Amino acid sequence: MGSLIRKLLLSLIVALTLSSALPIFAGAASSEKGVTTILESPDLTTALRIVPGLTVTVHTFEGLDTKWKEVGDYDFVARVAECEEKGKGFIYDWEIGPPANASGSRKVDNRDVLFSHKVSLFYPKHEVCTLVGYTNVLRISDALYKDLKEGKTSPFAIDGPESLIVNHTEVLQIPRSIRAEGFENVRIKVEGQFQELRAIKAVCDNGWTYWILDNPHMPMIIQGNAPFRWVVSLGNVNGDLGDANREAKDIYDHLKRDGIATSYLILFDFDKDSLRPQSKEILLSLSKYLKQDKGLKLKVEGHTCTIGGYQYNMDLSRRRARSVKRYLVENCSIDESRLQSVGYGFTKPEKSNASEQGRARNRRVVFREIK
Repeated sequence: MGSLIRKLLLSLIVALTLSSALPIFAGAASSEKGVTTILESPDLTTALRIVPGLTVTVHTFEGLDTKWKEVGDYDFVARVAECEEKGKGFIYDWEIGPPANASGSRKVDNRDVLFSHKVSLFYPKHEVCTLVGYTNVLRISDALYKDLKEGKTSPFAIDGPESLIVNHTEVLQIPRSIRAEGFENVRIKVEGQFQELRAIKAVCDNGWTYWILDNPHMPMIIQGNAPFRWVVSLGNVNGDLGDANREAKDIYDHLKRDGIATSYLILFDFDKDSLRPQSKEILLSLSKYLKQDKGLKLKVEGHTCTIGGYQYNMDLSRRRARSVKRYLVENCSIDESRLQSVGYGFTKPEKSNASEQGRARNRRVVFREIK
């Protein structure tokens, strides 16, 4: 009898162990497949989100500047840098390839994401701003999306053109309202593969047409036919999940192998030494390696491009290097005696500053082992 009871108890323990293990195993499988979660969604159209790391490439054809002068075909690339913790506002860095050649950063306020009926299509060179009152191709406002879904004719405007100010007349008739004309599937590339996404076909009072992703969380204008033509492609749709850990490991591996490591992903707010959220995640992950390797001492170097004067950039690079050191000490519990910081401004460029691509490479943080 005692033997039977022991067997029953053993069976019960095994059953309980297996049952408690099942959710953990399922979670692990889900985590391992995390990088493809959105792509495996039964409805990709509504699964997409604006998240840090999302890359939106706007393939532009016969592009125009604000004077309605044609500048040719080019790619406009926007990478979401930060999303507001509360609300729906976001920041993105943008770059326009040749022949337009421009770059900058833009913030979209939460209020505009909620209520704006204006969309910005034009980007001045080296612009860093909040364009108050406007959203952009990445996302129209909740209010405008709601009007389109409900079949209402809604007020609508784009930014520009400067020709209206210069010539005191419209070179082309610009839109003043927009309405939905049904739904259509638009074929765009998502992570390099063509996908059919459902879009609202929206027509302006002057005949211009836009196809807006039928997704209340990300009503992106994925295709347009005026004042120039474009279609978007999407990359890194799952965001920066895992990027911080990979970057931190790369930094540590290079330090152990070469005694020096360069990061182009430790970024700061424009004209400030405040670290962006992903930068903090990278440093937090890096600190785990530093805690394991207690003998490793580092010099943190700040470097800039040539936009701005010599003293301006020297001061900015010093402040940014100190900010990295301070975060490792105050937020990651790394002993201050293991760290030094120095700024070199633009005195040690890695690439030529003649192009935006070169300038982007020169804006970097370098970790150097102190022997």
